Amino acid sequence: MALGAEYPNRGSLFEVLARIPHRTAELRDLLPTLDGPALVDAASRHGVSAWVADALGDLSFPEQPRLLSDARATVVSAHKLKRLTLSVFDALHGAGIVPLALKGTVLAHRLYPSNPRCRPSSDVDVLVLPEELDRVATALAPLQLNRWVDPSLGDVFADHHHLSFSGPPGLVEVHFRLISTFGRGLFDDAAIRARARDATFEKRPIRLLSPEDEFLYLATHAANHVFLRLAWLVDLQQFLRLHPTLDWPAMAARAHDAGFTQALTVTLHLLERLLDVPVPEAAWQAFPGRRLRGHLDARLFTAGLLEGASLSTHRLGNFAARLWLVDTPRHGVRHVIDGVKRYARRALARP
Repeated sequence: MALGAEYPNRGSLFEVLARIPHRTAELRDLLPTLDGPALVDAASRHGVSAWVADALGDLSFPEQPRLLSDARATVVSAHKLKRLTLSVFDALHGAGIVPLALKGTVLAHRLYPSNPRCRPSSDVDVLVLPEELDRVATALAPLQLNRWVDPSLGDVFADHHHLSFSGPPGLVEVHFRLISTFGRGLFDDAAIRARARDATFEKRPIRLLSPEDEFLYLATHAANHVFLRLAWLVDLQQFLRLHPTLDWPAMAARAHDAGFTQALTVTLHLLERLLDVPVPEAAWQAFPGRRLRGHLDARLFTAGLLEGASLSTHRLGNFAARLWLVDTPRHGVRHVIDGVKRYARRALARP
């Protein structure tokens, strides 16, 4: 029995998202039973208005105009971000750098080829070699993108995983490592790069993570933000449809070595419980004993808290939830120390 059967009260948004895209015929009967205002509010909060509007099609309900307005804003934003993405790729290519594309526009076009602008993004993420960072900064300057420093960070190269460049065109996050989180858990970036594959986007050369590395990264990223945007779970839902034969033992080993096992398994439980995703049995076999933890996670990561983004937007709740997601006591201690330091720096930086 799927965990979702034991926790049926999922809220309006999850009820809709669980049926996109292969069960949309059920929405005609489901829609009158849903809380329309709550559905539209949650869809807007999580950046899925365009998906929901597309799935509902010509089904009319009182809140439809507000949903369509937000959906149009998502599409416009996606179009602008694609332009910025192409500009960034061109600038980096001019500096002799082939970026590894993460998330964003490139992922949207791969996961949703028929309608990529339904997938919202707020920035451009690329992974480059640490020794390429100076050239990156020089290449981005003509785009009016300049370095922005988070005052809560001490040594960004020790405490974080990317540099931020912002300006009128938008925000670009240039990763010098894939991710560092949950008590400074880290991937083996050299191995990540060795497994990456060559690709193109709009005739521009780029690199992409291997499927297993990409799924693990996307799951870890979503968990790191305490599932602030449910769009990230929809991405993973679609990713599993497109990649039904992932090497789960390899992924489990990489998650363990990096310190991201809890982040990955909690994300898998959420996909199964709240979005009716058929997680392969091979995945659970790679994580023995994790189903028991899933029952505990269900009490913390409830549909209501996730739809309302209550955990992710509450400073203490976010910190505690991420502490729950660390892999070991050592990672937990490091998470607490780093959190206290960030809070102190942020307080000192206030005018």
